Amino acid sequence: MNNVLGCFFPTTVVLVDDNRLFSENMKNSLGIDNLVLKIFDDPIKAVDYINEVNSTNRLDSADFLVDGEEGTSEWKSVLLNVNYLHRKIYDETRFSIISAVVVDYCMPGTTGIVVCDSINDKNIQRIFLTGIADDQVAINAFNEGTICKFIKKGEPGFEAKVRESIIKSVYNYFYIYTSGISKYMFMSERNHLNDSVFADFFYKNCCQSELQEYYMLDVFGSYLLMDDHGVTHTLSVLTEREMDRLVEVGLESGEIADDVLKKLQSRKYMLSSHSRNGMLPPISEWGKYLRSAERIDGYQTYYVSMAGSEILDLDFSEIKSFDGFKKGRRL
Repeated sequence: MNNVLGCFFPTTVVLVDDNRLFSENMKNSLGIDNLVLKIFDDPIKAVDYINEVNSTNRLDSADFLVDGEEGTSEWKSVLLNVNYLHRKIYDETRFSIISAVVVDYCMPGTTGIVVCDSINDKNIQRIFLTGIADDQVAINAFNEGTICKFIKKGEPGFEAKVRESIIKSVYNYFYIYTSGISKYMFMSERNHLNDSVFADFFYKNCCQSELQEYYMLDVFGSYLLMDDHGVTHTLSVLTEREMDRLVEVGLESGEIADDVLKKLQSRKYMLSSHSRNGMLPPISEWGKYLRSAERIDGYQTYYVSMAGSEILDLDFSEIKSFDGFKKGRRL
């Protein structure tokens, strides 16, 4: 994964196969912790469920990409709605959103193609499971964009391939949802969201800390990170240019403390804060928000800092966790 998404959280993947025992065995063997796997042996009921759920609860980039007319002061108004991303943490229904469907091609009375064509939300990623005789049908469906992947039942490494395809498909669902964010960032087009060096750091950090969800907090690219129990962390990100600008603002104000100024100039510390209105804290209080900084050299030089929930301006009592969702649904 060479890109960092604007947000990511556990979603639902639907398995459709008339052989329910096959689906149950596959569900138990996949071992994907940050997903809900829902099984249907009736393709008609599966399509009805998928369309009902995602008709009211799909991810739509129009919710936060509010474009003005290019070349005017409103052109980057999209930046004002980034807060929409992390407001999802208060909505438990986010985990019910269907991001991918794994469907058997050959079923009594219908085919996987009919099922896929009947899904209204075309951003849902579709994976075919086929028999040996269905190769050409699957190839045609792939070339026509009906499916994004097909896997032969019983082929060597079948379960591992299904698992890998599901993980990539869910990633692609969120990529489609948030892909427009990068071009509206305050930084250049070659920013950390599409920088493989930063992406490697980001995903390693998430894996090591068992963080299942992440949401962009501001237009500079800082993130809210959360585990499945709802415990939150902050990853603050600033470029060299933004660090210089903070120093300039502090000096121009005449309010920055000498020790704070020296720490920012040393690049061993950075400002790490978050407010729901997107404003920086008062300059006289910057010392409270200094955190140790780590330097990353990619397309640009980035400074990053991990902090706990103490710097987040959030309503923690209203956060809905994935663990709570699973217990409530007895998953």
